[in-house]
Amino acid sequence: MKISLKRALLPSLILPCVLGAQSASAVLITEWGYKVESEFSNWTQTEGLGTVDASDSNRTLSWGITDPQSSISITDVDDTGGLFTNGDAVDGGVFSHTNNVLDYRGAALASFDLTSTLTLTPAAPPGPGLPPTSTTFLSFFNESLNRSGTCVDDSVSTCDDIFTIDNFDALGAVPNGSGGFEFASSFVLDDYKYTVLLEVIGLSVLADDACKAAGADPGCVGLLTLEDQTNNFNTKFRITATEVPEPGTLALLGLGLAGLGLSRRKKAVRS
Repeated sequence: MKISLKRALLPSLILPCVLGAQSASAVLITEWGYKVESEFSNWTQTEGLGTVDASDSNRTLSWGITDPQSSISITDVDDTGGLFTNGDAVDGGVFSHTNNVLDYRGAALASFDLTSTLTLTPAAPPGPGLPPTSTTFLSFFNESLNRSGTCVDDSVSTCDDIFTIDNFDALGAVPNGSGGFEFASSFVLDDYKYTVLLEVIGLSVLADDACKAAGADPGCVGLLTLEDQTNNFNTKFRITATEVPEPGTLALLGLGLAGLGLSRRKKAVRS
């Protein structure tokens, strides 16, 4: 089976985050409470017997006409604190794929959207929760047939499944320095710009044959999952902050530049 995060996995396993500016006091928030809620939507299936069924408030999708079925699921996280500005990453949700050998006559998952919603609440100094922000990963999935000649070269098990992310370039992805990626999103609160960076552990650039098998372009980013087991992909996120100029400072700077331009024009006229 092949996990192709091509339609919207991860907005949300992302948790990306663009929050509107709010005002309290011009003090750096050093600690946050956080909550991540995710769900699948807009899933499609291949031709065949049976259907892809949703459960657990759309946090699990299952398919297969024999038992045990295959499935994907997302585990949410709800914490009251422990996310420190400019500190270490904390655990986010877990994306899981239970990859079982299925009857080839049955319908299988083909694509899905995964939307992940992050809610941040200032803990130090304490303050009201910020507006929730959502990230949607557009994903395609390829169920391997487990037949001779159908497995991609990088398969480790009998025949790995493949996920690829279709909207990867639109999710603000940046290299994490160890071969993986983080999805970045920013918001301004008082005099600080905060950036939330979400990492899906195991996400990487796939070989061209895996991209092709999943229906993605060469150089796609995604995951391979092993047959006959549950594959768990943990997510982590962290938050950084940088101070930004106050609006008054920017206004004064603008006036200075305008005066400089006027002076130059006057000199040009005199000459």
